[in-house]
Amino acid sequence: MFENTATQVEGMLTALERWHPGASVRLASNVFAEIESWDQLRIALVPEEKDVPSDARRGCSVAGGYLWQTNPPTLVVSQSMSRRRQRFTLLHELGHHIQSNDMELGSFLMECDESEAFEDAACDAFAARILMPPELVRQSMPSSGPDANSVLNLYQKSKASRAAICVRLASELRTPGVIAVFSPEGIVSFAAARGTTYPPAKGSDQSSNVLVAAAMVGSLDTHAITRDNARISYSTGRTSNQLYGQITWCEGYLVAVMVEYSASWKSFSPPREGTAMVSKTSRWQDCETCGSNFMIKSRCASCEEPRCDNGHCACTRAAERSCTECFVLKHPAQFSCGNEVCRDCAD
Repeated sequence: MFENTATQVEGMLTALERWHPGASVRLASNVFAEIESWDQLRIALVPEEKDVPSDARRGCSVAGGYLWQTNPPTLVVSQSMSRRRQRFTLLHELGHHIQSNDMELGSFLMECDESEAFEDAACDAFAARILMPPELVRQSMPSSGPDANSVLNLYQKSKASRAAICVRLASELRTPGVIAVFSPEGIVSFAAARGTTYPPAKGSDQSSNVLVAAAMVGSLDTHAITRDNARISYSTGRTSNQLYGQITWCEGYLVAVMVEYSASWKSFSPPREGTAMVSKTSRWQDCETCGSNFMIKSRCASCEEPRCDNGHCACTRAAERSCTECFVLKHPAQFSCGNEVCRDCAD
């Protein structure tokens, strides 16, 4: 989501090489053993995610933390996660340490409008880059860009978690899009995005997404399913534009790639602006006729669209006509009986 993330990650890798020559390769092989060999840091494993100290979270996207106040600083990791997630989390927290102790990287953070979010994104990208070097990524995906099978290939070829793979492959997307992991119930476990497409929130229910829904009723095999009308639902009640999506199972979880256009698995996939929708599960909506924002209490029996407090729905919009004075499309109630000029213009 941040334009300069790749530049920050390169700076982090340069600082790491300066402090510990050759560490990138050793971290990819055994991150715990490598960091434990350093005098400047220590690792603390805590029993559960909830046991991670609150002052160490720093808004992290992972179940871990960086305690800079201790001597030496401490990288905190939850024991409740899988070993793959622990590796990603440990490298993520190492990313915080590097950015906090390099003058140039720290100065760049201070200049950012959303410094904490940018720092966290850089930590994710740094961890993913260590676990999956460029050559391995190139071998695991088509030359046209990532697809759902690319996630599966990297999961099988690397020690990286699904979350790390999402971040790494999102950086390889050629067009705006999202790579996400879902539970078997369609709940977001992790998501990463590139460009103007916003990722779904962690923990949000995306089972209404036609791509996710199709995979949920399918078999637990690795056959990829594609849909050209996938939509991400947001907490505002609105959705993304229609996305080209591909999804598959990856050891009990669903992994999906969704892009706005130029999908790597299609020969032709043009952009489709203006296809976003207001979710039927949203409690609030804007009326297109009178402009009021209203709580959904009832729906029209004919068009099934919510009625605003003034009784407007798709049926009333179909009856709208243009005023011959101002040429604005208006509801019949805004005209006097038999008059082609609206009340506003007549007054």
